Amino acid sequence: MKRAALTLAMCVCSSPAYAALVTGIPEECGSASELESELEQRIGPNTSLDSTRISVAREGEGYSLLVEVGSERRELHDQSCRELVRAAVVITIALLEPERHAEPEPRAEPIRPVQPVPARASEPPTPRSRAPRPRIALGADVGLHIGTTPRVTPMIDVDAQLLGSRFGVALGARYLFASSETDGEGHGARVSALGAYAAGTLQLGSRVQTRLGLVGYRLFGEGLGTVQASNDAAWELAPLLGASFVPFQSPPFWTSLGAEAQLNLLRPSFEILHYDSVFRVPVVSGSAFARAGVVW
Repeated sequence: MKRAALTLAMCVCSSPAYAALVTGIPEECGSASELESELEQRIGPNTSLDSTRISVAREGEGYSLLVEVGSERRELHDQSCRELVRAAVVITIALLEPERHAEPEPRAEPIRPVQPVPARASEPPTPRSRAPRPRIALGADVGLHIGTTPRVTPMIDVDAQLLGSRFGVALGARYLFASSETDGEGHGARVSALGAYAAGTLQLGSRVQTRLGLVGYRLFGEGLGTVQASNDAAWELAPLLGASFVPFQSPPFWTSLGAEAQLNLLRPSFEILHYDSVFRVPVVSGSAFARAGVVW
């Protein structure tokens, strides 16, 4: 009987530790089972994780980590959720170390009957974290545009965005300052433009954004080299593809650098009567800009 009781006690002592309760980890951070498995490998099978609680939740553009071991509590915040998951292992081990060292050395005691461990009551499910609410961003930019007017010209722009976690929409208006071009006989045109655009946006990480949309311009032309001043206006329409990078952000403020390209499907031209065409919009045009704004 003594040998059987001793064998049963050794089996109970060598059983795996209770797993830590890991909740609320977003899919992009990894799985709860992987985190629990790594903890058991690092601390050994005889250390109980029954009092350990670990959770990771989205927080604005980053993530927050909460680790609780008994009465001890630690919190961290970072842009990378995988970095927080790796930090959770280190923090948990650090909080468990005092408890492990405080355990007394095992002493030989009379073998006592092993009492069955009562089943733990199931804990209420942790509510899922809510999806982040859409954000509104307003910005203004300055840049250079080539193609829609005869020469490279300054550009000013106002931009409004509705941003989700990855996808969003952008609306904006811009003005292209007038530029002119003449031939050897002094005939030519001075052209300016007022435009508007609508585009869908895609966030590639927290600092890179791409856009695909449509832009239209109303071009205003003035004839040069004629006896009588002549003016005219025409429309330009083009698909728009762009990308931008955020070098600085300190909510609610941000800045970005970007570039856009247009494939001009509707190409207006200006001509002087009884002379010839003096300017026609090329097939491709584009812009480069620096933008700054605020976000809610």
